[in-house]
Amino acid sequence: MTTAMTGVADAEPEILTERRGAVQWVIFNRPKARNAITPWMEDRLLEICREVNGDPEVKALVLTGARGDKPAFMAGADLSCLQSVKTPEDYTILEDRAEEAAMALEAVRVPTIAALAGACVGEGALLAACCDVRIASPSIRFGFPIARTVGNCLSIKNLARLEAILGTARTKEMIFSARLLTAEDLAGTGALRTIVPEEELADRTQTIAEELATLAPLTLWTTREALRRLRDHGLPPDGDNDLLRRCYLSADYQEGIAAFLEKRSPVWTGR
Repeated sequence: MTTAMTGVADAEPEILTERRGAVQWVIFNRPKARNAITPWMEDRLLEICREVNGDPEVKALVLTGARGDKPAFMAGADLSCLQSVKTPEDYTILEDRAEEAAMALEAVRVPTIAALAGACVGEGALLAACCDVRIASPSIRFGFPIARTVGNCLSIKNLARLEAILGTARTKEMIFSARLLTAEDLAGTGALRTIVPEEELADRTQTIAEELATLAPLTLWTTREALRRLRDHGLPPDGDNDLLRRCYLSADYQEGIAAFLEKRSPVWTGR
């Protein structure tokens, strides 16, 4: 196993990488924070995608989360990132960094698999949605509970990613209920390849990754790229900056962050 460090002396590694045969594993490793993603982790994920693209020995890429007291794939973005949003430039940086990581994952040349357990929320759910295959244990809780937590919104492109794996009705229901989806919910939409006990998750994921590694790589790549282009074809040319601005610069967003930190229910005003 190779360890990617934050660059701070004696700091805990935030991402681990491990090569298992032709399969490259990426392990988000902030278990005390339920693997919440930091800007450094986003940058490192970009580097790993570039490394995989340059290494013909890699035939599949797996993302998973380190287990702490409870299992977690990724509990969204680190709270310090959300607190920093005060201006249009701030939310643009936040959205652009997440989008760059998502696009790199979608563009990597090999099939991608998300091995999911526990919290898979916010940017964690987004990265899982960007993968080609999702395998989960019964403990998974997937979604974006933003309508009852911080009061921001998803970009149109991220909604398109979710719609592609969940369908329109389930995507809307997930956001409008602020409920996290279970393994059974996800399986019902076809978003999961299989559900396995948590103790079998790593082995089953490796088996599926090795099966993908034996298939024609150009067939897999062209299929996933064509489907991505079909999905993105319907995105509006004028974008969604007005929608993002309305949420991220609102009083409700600031109230949501404050309420989250103070462990109380937010008081929404629609302003």
